Amino acid sequence: MYKTFGFTEDALFGRVAKVEFSIPYRGEKYAYLLGSFNAFNEGSFRMKKRDGQWCIKVELPEGVWHYAFSLEGKFALDPENPHHETYRRPSYKFERETNVAVIKGPGKLFHRPSATYLYSFAGRTHILLRADHGLVEKATVVLGNESLAMRRKAIDELFEYFEAVLPEKSEIEYHFEIRRKDGGVEILGPFNAKPYELEAPEWVFSRVFYQIMPDRFEKGFPEEPKGEAFRGEQFHGGDLVGIIKRLRHLKEIGVNALYLTPIFESMTYHRYDITDYFHVDRKLGGDEVFSKLVQELKKRDIRLIIDGVFHHTSFFHPYFQDVVQNGENSRYRDFYRVTGFPVVPKEFLDVLNSDLPWTEKYRKLREYKWNYESFFSVWAMSRLNHENPEVVDFVREVMRYWLERGADGWRLDVAHGVPPGLWRKVRKALPKDAYLVGEVMDDARLWLFDAFHGTMNYPLYDLILRFFVRNEITAEEFLNGLELLSAYLGPAEYAMYNFLDNHDTERFLDLVGDKRKYLCALAFLMTYKGIPSIFYGDEIGLRGQLDGSLSAGRTPMVWNPEEWDTEILETTKRLIELRRRSKALQLGEFVPVKFKGRTMVYERVFGNERVRVEIKYSKKPKDCTFQVRVL
Repeated sequence: MYKTFGFTEDALFGRVAKVEFSIPYRGEKYAYLLGSFNAFNEGSFRMKKRDGQWCIKVELPEGVWHYAFSLEGKFALDPENPHHETYRRPSYKFERETNVAVIKGPGKLFHRPSATYLYSFAGRTHILLRADHGLVEKATVVLGNESLAMRRKAIDELFEYFEAVLPEKSEIEYHFEIRRKDGGVEILGPFNAKPYELEAPEWVFSRVFYQIMPDRFEKGFPEEPKGEAFRGEQFHGGDLVGIIKRLRHLKEIGVNALYLTPIFESMTYHRYDITDYFHVDRKLGGDEVFSKLVQELKKRDIRLIIDGVFHHTSFFHPYFQDVVQNGENSRYRDFYRVTGFPVVPKEFLDVLNSDLPWTEKYRKLREYKWNYESFFSVWAMSRLNHENPEVVDFVREVMRYWLERGADGWRLDVAHGVPPGLWRKVRKALPKDAYLVGEVMDDARLWLFDAFHGTMNYPLYDLILRFFVRNEITAEEFLNGLELLSAYLGPAEYAMYNFLDNHDTERFLDLVGDKRKYLCALAFLMTYKGIPSIFYGDEIGLRGQLDGSLSAGRTPMVWNPEEWDTEILETTKRLIELRRRSKALQLGEFVPVKFKGRTMVYERVFGNERVRVEIKYSKKPKDCTFQVRVL
């Protein structure tokens, strides 16, 4: 069940609720709270036993939240909450029956100076007001002798949001005048406060990212490189030498920031199972080649963020191998989420050390029971114990180490599976100009502002899928979704990492099935708020598979220009060039002009610069067009 234990003022979201979630204990070794606040992922909200219950308290912004539990890895609904419904998120392929928690505090009108209700960004100040459904006819914010009508911005399950934008102010005194639909008038305020200012590296706003999975990009070594790996893994042989070789291509398309999926010692091609965090995989060229890559990127003013995997390590990481070999006497027994000893039976090790082909060996290993928590029940990825201070120190040390060696930031893998408090502690020890992006596949509010500068914008991707791919929503509904994200995230929206596809999704071109549709979506991505990115090969029309697997989009890069789609390439170049030279597109206010049916028209405004975007998105590919004009 869930219970709300009062509401407290909050510097980020105005007001949050203290909510306790619980489920009866039935002898399980461990339990986690899952929800739309952590993409229903284990790891981040570990529950404690108390009076025959698994319990946990969290602070949540007001609204409707979906939740469930994981009991020893098994998905479970709340037996004491009859309110449940199907929760669906195409962006990370989640569709299950979940419980619903409705969190709503006192009062029908709400405002409190905080990061999402009063903030300044790029020379302007945003003021938001929240009201219950159907209450407000008209809302006005009054500053001295000046009155500004507030625009009805968005609506969600419980609330309507209103917004006014004014020139940047250092400190303001204001109140709200609200005319209710029943004819009454209410005054809310006065308030006197300094608007919140986003803390994020300035350099990110002028960047367009290019994501590379090194194994699938380009082979630079003339011979097979050294290093351990699972036999049978689908290596294609790309390396950091190959990336250096193709930096000219990156400059030609105009991208000026690079995101590399994991590059550290690992047994797999994707390298999300790290065996050594302090050395670049020798199969990619090792530490020396990484240093050379950093030098070449800096010569070209291309920033670099690298992928950090701190939810789990490889089974073959020396720390976990010490636990396997020494059991309860291991110095690292508390470094991982161990549920019993030995962590694997003798039969498991016999198969692991046998001469069986890896495909057969891997299949047989899954038949045994192991006594440790892991990533999605994959034996090769053992979950770290994030409550252990030594783990926090380890994460901090690794991240600082590579920032000192030339990285400009980090993308943090399975960030929603790690307690947000860990990320807050780590961030305090890192340089302020290091860009931190978390992989949070759903509502990211608990992970922003003081944990990450931005997250991979899966909620935006969800809207893009629903409009551009699935035709589930109209332009009006698409706009409401955009404005809700703006209301929830405030200025953090400008530091979000936006994408049409990545290494965990199908290629967007495959999903829409037509390049005109793809280019309309790309035009939106390059002209909307947030930091845009493209996945390697998007610029040439690289196709993947539509099999629903994590590897569906990981097609090896094609380097024969005769196989490239030149229209996609040239359009991508033009959009990137426009994005990079336009402050309005990087920092400007988003001004909706017309969102109706399948057509959207909006402007981005910064000072005297104004860019108008018109996207006509028909179900018929030949009728899909877009136009971007600097006014």
